[in-house]
Amino acid sequence: MSTELDEEELGAAERFVRLSVSIVVMVPVTVFVGYGGWSVLTITAVLGLWDPETEDGDHLRERLFEWPDRNREVMRTDGHAPLPLRP
Repeated sequence: MSTELDEEELGAAERFVRLSVSIVVMVPVTVFVGYGGWSVLTITAVLGLWDPETEDGDHLRERLFEWPDRNREVMRTDGHAPLPLRP
């Protein structure tokens, strides 16, 4: 009986560790990937190295910064709003 209890405790502890590692690793990765393009373009623009523009003449870094909010608006309508396919 004591071995069954130890296995159950180990299983719960292992699940907790896996969940914790997933949260600790994936949250920063998701944030960096989500805003990483914007931050790289902003740094290069501040340094005067590279500041690409879209076909409309807007700066790409500004469009990338607004991108998550535009996607959230589509998700709030349950996908009924037109999806902004390009930044």
